[in-house]
Amino acid sequence: MAQVETPRPRPRIFNTPFETGLRSVVILTTTYPDALGLSRLVIFDHLIVHTEDVGGPKSMHPKDRSRAAEILVRRRLVDSGLALMQTRGLVARVVTAEGFRYRAGEEAGSFVDMLASTYTNALKERAIWLIDCIHPLSDEDLSELVQRRMDEWEPEFLSQGQGI
Repeated sequence: MAQVETPRPRPRIFNTPFETGLRSVVILTTTYPDALGLSRLVIFDHLIVHTEDVGGPKSMHPKDRSRAAEILVRRRLVDSGLALMQTRGLVARVVTAEGFRYRAGEEAGSFVDMLASTYTNALKERAIWLIDCIHPLSDEDLSELVQRRMDEWEPEFLSQGQGI
């Protein structure tokens, strides 16, 4: 009797360090040679897929009632994604007077240039918008922007929470 092979499980890529690491590489390539702190990268990781929430192009990810919580739990995932991309030379961690910062690694530009899917092209476009429109904000202004957005998302979250 022939042995039936069970299909290999597909690797999970959504909401993983790989996914956030990929977005970080795209963001850092766009900001090069600037180095960004983890907090700014966490915010940018959220905003790059929810650009419409801050007056940008159409968002890549749908509006979700957990957006307010999403930005709060993203830090560990982004940190893990940066560590993963560091192992491949796509992200470099540098020490500055302000602490650790992250910069696109030596291979990042070539790597990002090779990405040609609809999703990654949209990421690249939104990264340019993000860097042009949001990156110039001071840390205080960026924090205020995020706080205002979270204040707007909370009632939306609560109003949609019926039937949970």
